[in-house]
Amino acid sequence: MCLVVQPFASPNGDPAAVLPVIDHGAEGPVRCRRCKAYLNPSIIFVDGGRRFQCNLCKGVSEVPEHYFCNLDHTGRRHDIHMRPELTLGSVEYTASKEYC
Repeated sequence: MCLVVQPFASPNGDPAAVLPVIDHGAEGPVRCRRCKAYLNPSIIFVDGGRRFQCNLCKGVSEVPEHYFCNLDHTGRRHDIHMRPELTLGSVEYTASKEYC
């Protein structure tokens, strides 16, 4: 068995592609309240999209109002294809003043 890990690999294997830059404004990126993990494709939205369960620590955090979106009948957000952080393994975030 073999495992190849390549940090910051080009999205979709295209070397000309660039990572999408996510800017959530002054609020900064949405993160797990417990372990501070960033939202990613493996988190699970619960309670109609009002909260999410972290895939790393299993903690449940509230979704900020500015990021809320209803879920479809399968439990996926309606805007999932407009949110690269929920569909791609690598994205870049613009740091808020809290991080600078």
